[in-house]
This record gives sequence, C-alpha cells and structure tokens, in this order.
Amino acid sequence: MFRLIFLFLTFVCGQLLYGQSDVGVWRRFDEKVPIRTNGGYLFWGDVLFFREWHIQKNINFGNYRLIDGSAVQRAFGTFEECKKRLDEICVEEKLQPMSGNVLIVVHGFGSSGHRTKKLAEWFREQKVYDHVINFTYPSTTQSILEHARLLDNVVRNLSGDVSRIDFVAHSLGCIVVRRYLSGILDDKWVAAAEPVAERNKFTPDARIGRFVMLGPPNHGAELASKLIGDNKIVRMFAGTTGDELGLHWADTNRSLGIPKCEFAIIAGGRGNDKGFSRLIKGDDDGVVSVEGTKLAGAAEWILFYMAHDDLLQTEVIFEYSLEFLTKGTFRELAEKAKIQR
Repeated sequence: MFRLIFLFLTFVCGQLLYGQSDVGVWRRFDEKVPIRTNGGYLFWGDVLFFREWHIQKNINFGNYRLIDGSAVQRAFGTFEECKKRLDEICVEEKLQPMSGNVLIVVHGFGSSGHRTKKLAEWFREQKVYDHVINFTYPSTTQSILEHARLLDNVVRNLSGDVSRIDFVAHSLGCIVVRRYLSGILDDKWVAAAEPVAERNKFTPDARIGRFVMLGPPNHGAELASKLIGDNKIVRMFAGTTGDELGLHWADTNRSLGIPKCEFAIIAGGRGNDKGFSRLIKGDDDGVVSVEGTKLAGAAEWILFYMAHDDLLQTEVIFEYSLEFLTKGTFRELAEKAKIQR
C-alpha cells in the first residue's frame, strides 16, 4: 500500500513540476475529487477570466490551472488544455460570452485578490458593471514588468464583445497598471536613450476608459526604502518588486509614463505635517507620503483622513471611485460631503 501511495505521489509531483500534457487525467481527478486552492498568492497569476472562471499561470514552472468561482481547481496542464476545458464547460453550462463593460480590480504589494474582495463585491452589488474582475498576481515573487504582462494577458483574453475596461487599483497595483499602460512590455526599450519616444509609440487597448488609483506610490514607496533598503534578508522576502519600489525606484520610474486614459487619485493621510508614520517625511498614510501619491495629468486628486489599508475597506472610498469611473469627476460628491458637514 505504501508503495502504491508513493508511486501516485511521484506521478502527481511530476505533473506539477513538468506540466505534462495529459489534462484528461487531471480533469477526471479534479472533478471527482475537487482540489481547493487559495486562488493564487505566491506563485500563481491570472491570465484569463471568463465570468467567475479563471486560468492561472504558475510563474515557476510555466504550467496552468483552471479554477472556478470557489477557487476549486477544475483542470491542470498547458494553457491550451485549460482553455479547451473551459470552452467545454461553457457549452455544458450554456454560458454566454462576456460583453458590455468590465472593471478590473488590482491589489497591492504582499497580498492577493483576497485583500480586494470587499471592494470587488461592493462594485458587483452596484450593478453598474457587467463584470468585475478581481485580478491576482504574485506580487513578491516576480518583477513589475512581469505583473504587467499578466495583466496584459487578462485584457487581451477578454471577449471582443467587451466594450469598455476600467481599473481600480491599490498601492503597488497602481504601478502595475501604469506599467501596463506605459509601453511595450519587454526589456529592450527601458534602458534606451529616449524611452519616452518609444513609449509614445505604444497604444494600449482601445477599450480602456478610466482608472482610479488608491494610495499609489507614484514616486516610490518611502516605507519600502526605509524598511527594506539594502538589507539582504528583508530584500529576500520582499522580492524583486520590493527592490523596484525602494532601492531601484529610479530605474522603475523610467519605465513608467503618464496614463493616456482619464485617471483620478485618492490618497490617505492625516492632513497635517506628521502623518501616520514617523519614518516618512510630512503627511502620509503609513506607507506612502501624500506628496508621493501625486501625478501630473490626474483629472482628480483628493485626500481622506485614512491609513493605507483602510482605503481598501471603506465604503466612502468605493463611492468616490465609482463616481469618477461613471462621471469622470467626483467634484459633485465632494461638494455634497462639504454641505452635509
């Protein structure tokens, strides 16, 4: 019995490590004995969404998995095999193609789609968007460029019936979206003498509408610089992205442009010169300085008395985000708030 168990585990590990193509074996196994996942955190990133279904890529081994809305794995193998199984499910369950307008929610550093679940669910309840995508990427185990490539896959894989795509992003997620919107997603032009000229040749998806940034480290994350710095042990846990937000921000900044779409910024702070953290100069939300959130070209910028993570948990922030996404301004909502005070 022990030998049989050992042989089965060896087969399973081989499939995981080398991504063998017989997805039929995995399909039968997954659907008879559901494998619950955490939806992706350290090593998995989303590449395709279809309603509540999504396909994720393992960034270490390059294999893929199809998971349902309950984060249960339903197929495993190559992208093509997972996509084939998804197509079969669409026929079996008579699922209609995605269409209309889509909101993509992007989480920040060191977290996953679990952290932005409340925000995503709130937007679904408003029924303004036909679909709300809660995008997950492995924020500490690859570079900002790689995060942007995953996001690019998600956008490219949206049906042609989708007419509009908006974004709401928190913290690092704002930088990921900026990188996606900023230029060709390869390394060749980042070090070019005139990266702006190369960037201007790039046109993002024509369906992209508006973008709301929540607590964006648009000039680097001061707390990352202070806490991570050149400490090798801390840098090991913070990963490449930790370096890009802190120690190597100057290089990161060269790869970022101003979004061509309309965008707004919602910042947190205390409204004084002390902020929430003694490690950051001036007002701050505990992670990013108020000044560090600002970016030329923003249609709107507003400050709330709020810490960094609270921006993801507070309904008034969701309301302001929706106001901008639907109207291109939250001036009217802000004026009402002043009157009520």
